[in-house]
Parts: sequence; structure tokens; C-alpha cells
Amino acid sequence: MAFWSLDSNRSGQRPQRGRSPRPRERRWYAQLGSLTFALLASFVPQLAWAEQTDAEPLSSSETTDTALSEREARALKRLDAPRGASARFFGSVATGTGFRFNNPYRLSTQLGAEATSLSLVDPYLDFAASIVYGHGLQHGASLHLGAPVTGVFQPYLTPSYVLAYRADLPVLLYGRLGTPILLSPDINLGGEIAGSVSYFLTSGIGLTGEVAFDLFYGAATLETQQSVIPVLALSWGVIVDVEFLK
Repeated sequence: MAFWSLDSNRSGQRPQRGRSPRPRERRWYAQLGSLTFALLASFVPQLAWAEQTDAEPLSSSETTDTALSEREARALKRLDAPRGASARFFGSVATGTGFRFNNPYRLSTQLGAEATSLSLVDPYLDFAASIVYGHGLQHGASLHLGAPVTGVFQPYLTPSYVLAYRADLPVLLYGRLGTPILLSPDINLGGEIAGSVSYFLTSGIGLTGEVAFDLFYGAATLETQQSVIPVLALSWGVIVDVEFLK
């Protein structure tokens, strides 16, 4: 830039190039520099605050990841912990028949010629519900209700003590000791011991089979004052198992 002087042109002198700015111009440059510095000074804190704001979501994400990791660690710890006691409910519907080893009343299903020979038990339908509790070998109670589907209507009710075990395999083993109660035509009490094996097609539904031995005392006959009637019964059906973990 060149600064031309009218006085120098009039006197015939050559124009001066690159001369120093006047005092008024220097003040203008100083004000411009001060304004620029002030703008920069006000912009830098805003930039720092924006960077801090952008960093906050990262901190929140890290907190969330930490919380998830803690929950996963607690879940893994529960899985690795020894399994506690559990309650198990299972119900079954079965049909069956059996053999009577003494037939003092000469029933029509007698298989032999003598009173002490075998005879068939009428087919029957049995409904059962059991609940057990424990770890490994489980203890509990069951209730069986059933009746013959042919012949003389003789319903029964059997409360029992149950000992059950279901391993990791899809198999349930249980035994029971009960007291069958004949409700009709005459009330009578007996004793029963039974064992059962169930195989599960899914985690809770399977097939079951049971063998039960019953002993009843009957009325007097011509041969004896009191008859003893042992019965061996076989049944098979469907079982449903529901487990409640502690």
C-alpha cells in the first residue's frame, strides 16, 4: 500500500512508500486487536464446556456397562452356587388291574378251582396327586382316588407317605406307604406299599407305571373266622411334574 501526500506532489518531491501509520490509525489497529482478543477469550470457555458436555454420555455409558457387568456377575454366581432344596408337585391319571391271591367269596373272575387260587381284579381308574420337598431324595405325601370301571362299584381313597427321587435323567422314582380306604359297599381299611417309575417325554410330562401290594382283612367264612385278602395291582398312565426351586 502507498500513502500519497498532496504537499509532496506540489513541491515536486517523489512520493514516500511504506511510511509509518498515523497515530489515529495506530489506535484503530489497537482497538481491532483488543476486540479480536476478547472474542477469542469468550469463545474458548464455551468450547471447553462443549467438550465436557460431549464427554458426559460416555461417562453414563461406562456406568451402564459397569452395572450390566455387575448383574451378569451376580447371575453367574447364582448359577454356580450349589442347588438348594426344591418342592415338586406331580399328578397322574392311570388305569390298571391286578391279581387277588385269595378269593373266599368265589367271585366270577376266579382263575382257579379253589378259594385260595388267583382271581382277577376288575379294571380300575386311578387319579393321584403328590407333593414332595427336599434336596435329592424328597419326602412328601400323596392322595389316590379311584374306582373300578366294571363290576361292583367300590371306590377307594388312599393317603400315603411318599419318598421320591428325580435325577438329571428324565426319570422319576418314588415309593409310597399308605392306607387304602374302601368307601363302598362296606367301609374297610387296608395297608399298601407301592413303587413307581416314570419316564418324561418333556421336562414335565411323561409316562408312569406303578406296582402296588395291598392287604385287606375280610369277613369270616366257613373255613376261617377272618379272611385275609392280598392283592397285587399294576397300573400305567400319564404323569405331570412341576418343580418349584428355592
